[in-house]
Amino acid sequence: MVELSSTTLAIVSVVVLLLILVLWFMTKKINKLNNDISRLNNEITAHEQQLKEVEKATRKDSTNRQRAILKGQISETLAPWSLDAVNSVKELSFLGNPIDFIGFKGLDGDGPIEIKFIEIKTGKSALTQSEKRVKKAVDAKRVEWKTIEVRDFPETVEK
Repeated sequence: MVELSSTTLAIVSVVVLLLILVLWFMTKKINKLNNDISRLNNEITAHEQQLKEVEKATRKDSTNRQRAILKGQISETLAPWSLDAVNSVKELSFLGNPIDFIGFKGLDGDGPIEIKFIEIKTGKSALTQSEKRVKKAVDAKRVEWKTIEVRDFPETVEK
């Protein structure tokens, strides 16, 4: 058997002690990293769940909006037959933008007529800015008649 001097034993003991300390420190560091990985995985799972919920809510909102738009379009198509603003559908002229119809109540008869600006709304829909401006102009009686006569059309169009 080989005999080691006390200096060599002391050096070996210090090296072994240092190795034990390094292993202990690395074990603690690995445990901390594993805990961090677990925490981050939990956060990722929670965020994925939130994303799924937001996506589901967004799809539902989109579907509801599409249904509301479709309902509004159907209502605009069917509304003329149920309006009491005019006497018959023949007294309506469709504009579409910025308002849906102009009605000429009484036009089918010989008496005076009433001109009506008609906007069809369904559900929670509200007047747009343009529609509000048209309504204000009508309410303020800023409406006038214009006759535009076109007398001469050119025979040919020059290029």
